[in-house]
This record gives sequence, structure tokens and C-alpha cells, in this order.
Amino acid sequence: MSKQFLINGKFKNISPFDRAFQYGDGIFRTFVVENKKPRHWKYHYKKIVEDCLAIKIKPPKEKELLSDIHSLFKTNKKAVGKIIISRGISERGYKFNKDILHNRFLIKTKMPSYPKASFKSGVNLFVCKHKLNPSILSGVKHLNRLENIVARQEWTSDQYAEGILLDHDGHVIECISSNIFMRIGKIIYTPKISHVGIKGVTRGLVIRISDQLGFKVKEVTFNLNKLLEADEVFITNSLFGVMQVKKIKNRSWQHQESASLFNQLLENLNS
Repeated sequence: MSKQFLINGKFKNISPFDRAFQYGDGIFRTFVVENKKPRHWKYHYKKIVEDCLAIKIKPPKEKELLSDIHSLFKTNKKAVGKIIISRGISERGYKFNKDILHNRFLIKTKMPSYPKASFKSGVNLFVCKHKLNPSILSGVKHLNRLENIVARQEWTSDQYAEGILLDHDGHVIECISSNIFMRIGKIIYTPKISHVGIKGVTRGLVIRISDQLGFKVKEVTFNLNKLLEADEVFITNSLFGVMQVKKIKNRSWQHQESASLFNQLLENLNS
């Protein structure tokens, strides 16, 4: 059986004293590896560094992470890479020594198989009842994802690809595993990530390249009713890129071209 993970560049067991295991004390990022290379790597590494610094973990060196990826991903076959950076190992209790050394984990899994119809006609979104709570770590992809796990249990039907998450004021924040955008005319709106939510890499890239398609992007606060009035809605993450939404509750949208156009631009960023 081929190796599916590395810890600090080696194939070994995780210690139960690792703070990622004990407290979720760390951060993570997920990305596509194709032809042995991580897609949009410089943007993912930038986020890794930013998130580590946000919770005061010394970031790993880029060359260490790239070396791990090169060691684990031996074939050109497309796969998923997940990097976890934990604060390190400590005894029981929230306190840790100042000289604690972070641990880096690299996990390799199969690339999900997304139905062609999802890209051709769009996907349905479920509106979750669970409301997100404000966090001082807004924007940071830390390991404490219990709110997302609780929300994901709200539906079991395959008819929904994702679930929309709102805050306690009813504002649209994101989806469980992706960011969300809406288009009204030539302006694209996405929730402002200020008190809760994750700033995904693909979210940032869509904001960055929107002007190439003649769109202006605004990060704003809006509720579900405003979302349902949009001309177009799409979601983004690092595995599937951009995917159009075809239905939320009783509101349906016809096929649009924005998602495929954004995916073409994102693909070009790899070349």
C-alpha cells in the first residue's frame, strides 16, 4: 500500500499529545496536486503563513512543504493534498512551552469525482439552520470546524451539493466547504469576511481576476433574500474551482457562462 501521509517529511505515527489532536490547535489548507505540482501553490502557501501567524505558530519553510509534496505525490495523476500545521506536542492543559516546535502533516487522498451535470447546469444549495458564531479568528482556516460538521448533518439527500451558512443576523457568510458569490448585472458581490468565515484561496483568485471578464467585485453584507434576487450565484473552492448554482429554495437560475469562464482563467493561472 502506498504512503498516504507524511509527518515532518516522514511516514510515522501521530502522537496523541499533539495539540492538533488534543485541542485543534493548528491550521490547514487543501489543494489539488496535478503532475506532481500543487495547483495555485504560491497563494496557498501565503495563506498558510498568514494563518500560522494569526494564531502565533512559526510558519513552516516553503521548501520543506514542497519537499514533502514531492516525496508523497509520485505520479502525474490528479489528487488532493491537505497540509496541517499543528502547534506541536505538549502535556495536558492549554499552556505550552515557548520553545514548542510545530509539526507539519501532509495527507494525500483521491480527487473527488464531480458529476459533469454540476458544471453543465449547476448545483442545488441547502440553507442550513445552524447559525455561525462570531470569532476573533475570522478568516483563519483553523482546525476547529465543529460548526461546519454540525451544519453538514442537516441534510442527507444527494440533491444538494452544498449548504449555505448564515450568521445570527441572517447575513449570508459562506457555504460549508466553499465561498459564495452573487452577480447583479456587471457587479459581483461576495460576503465580507469580518467577524466569521473563511477566506478561501479560490475566493481570492476570483476577486483578483474578475476584471478580466468585465466584472467589478464588492465585498459586502447581504441577507438570503438579496441572494435570491441575484442574476446569478456561484460557489468556489480549491478542488472544483467555480460552480454555478441552479437552485436555492424555490429560486432557480438558468445556465450561465460565468463559472466556466472563471474556471478557464483559473486554469491559465497554473501555466
